[in-house]
Amino acid sequence: MKDSPLPAVVTGGAGFTGAALVSALRKDAVPVTVLDRVDWAQAFRLHEFDGTDGFVYHQVEIEDPDRLGTLLEGASVVYHLSANTENRGDRAGRFADLRSTVAGTVGVLEALASQRQRTVHTVVLTSSQLVYAPVTNGDRITEHTGVLAPASRFAAGKMAAEGFLSAYADELGLTAVSCRLSNIIGPGTKRGIVHDIVARLADDPHRIRLLGNGRQTRSYLHVDDCVAALRAAAAPDTGRYEVINVCNTDSLSAATVARLVAEEFPHGTPEVVTVGGDSGWRGDVPTLAVWPEKLLARGWRPGRTSSEAVTDTARALLTERFPAAPASG
Repeated sequence: MKDSPLPAVVTGGAGFTGAALVSALRKDAVPVTVLDRVDWAQAFRLHEFDGTDGFVYHQVEIEDPDRLGTLLEGASVVYHLSANTENRGDRAGRFADLRSTVAGTVGVLEALASQRQRTVHTVVLTSSQLVYAPVTNGDRITEHTGVLAPASRFAAGKMAAEGFLSAYADELGLTAVSCRLSNIIGPGTKRGIVHDIVARLADDPHRIRLLGNGRQTRSYLHVDDCVAALRAAAAPDTGRYEVINVCNTDSLSAATVARLVAEEFPHGTPEVVTVGGDSGWRGDVPTLAVWPEKLLARGWRPGRTSSEAVTDTARALLTERFPAAPASG
């Protein structure tokens, strides 16, 4: 007889990546408890699971370990996605990373530490590739070669959260994984370069204006591939802490991303122009060549290339923002 799936907790499960993870877990009949700071009305991505067996939603401040303690009981794995998700300092509050990313992570870990009978054995944290310093010699950054040098408060918050996870994992005997995510995209995303380009086309359908020189290069990973990576990261019960890069095996320049979006635009092909400069904004890292060495060793493979992920995302967002006119009778 096949064993029943072990229960999971997903913090930040109402968000873009969190909701995709919840959906994948529920598809495999995994009981899921979602903890998020937004009320149920705003958790629209999860409404399809309302009232279904094996799904529970709690609106809660993740920084409050006293409230979290009972909500984590019975789970085997915690996917901790709750954090500040805005990596631009000019858009996020100055203390967003400290309050949400760092304090939220400590809140979850303190809740685990206070449990009398611990059922959680694995914690998976979503961190960021932005904790890395760029490499100028053309080598790809692996989990073994990367040098940590956060250039923004967002990256500093992620690195601090990783540090607390490592310390608590050692103290509590947890299997803990910091997943350093690349640019995660897909239908329904509300941030990132593809989303921003589509939003700007609503104001100017003839021109795509890119910050920087257009040569900024990144890996783009479809959210479905990211979810598969997070689940693969949670699989081994090693009783130790490790870091895993979650990214695609190829990369694209910002200019190429803009061209791919332009090709999907339903009202002509807008011109792509750049404003100059090496980076898009202060704290941005122009180019990061990260490699998912550990994931590949575990058998994970991305289902879409960066180009395919961008095209799929652009097509969905453009269809949503520029719906086709109804056929005339």
